[in-house]
Amino acid sequence: MKGDLHTLQKVCLYGSKVMLAGIWILGGIAAVLIAMGIEVLATDGSHQMFQDVLSVDLANDSVLKCASAFAEIVIIFILAMVTVVCIRTLMVSIYSEHSPFTDDNVRVLLFISRLYLVIAFVFAVLEMTGERGIASAAFMLFGCILISTVLYILALVVRYGAVLQNESDHTL
Repeated sequence: MKGDLHTLQKVCLYGSKVMLAGIWILGGIAAVLIAMGIEVLATDGSHQMFQDVLSVDLANDSVLKCASAFAEIVIIFILAMVTVVCIRTLMVSIYSEHSPFTDDNVRVLLFISRLYLVIAFVFAVLEMTGERGIASAAFMLFGCILISTVLYILALVVRYGAVLQNESDHTL
């Protein structure tokens, strides 16, 4: 494998197609989960599959625990879909632009970094209200904060690359 821009662009072209499939799959799963949640609210029948997915017992667990588990899994799949959309946006940009170091790519990375930072606290609250305990809440909180930090650093690297690319493009 060569380490040149053409190879990177080719990989990003193929990767963007895979990411498009991922967007549809993750979106479909999120839609099915939401539909299952609506169905559970609308009927009084048995909901074994829904309970298995959430690892809750609708008859015995608190409404808060069930709602928290439902919100958490829906948010996980929506966050995964948004992440894949952002990665696909980066791949399309890398494939179509003359350089991967663009301000648009920096904005995408900063957006997803900020999103993970906000979601970290949402997940921590959902873990605590879902009665999963402090260890699970801390794992979700710090895990998302670490992902946010890595994405922020990557955004800074791309921003620095954009500065260097701009200097290179304007140097004789």
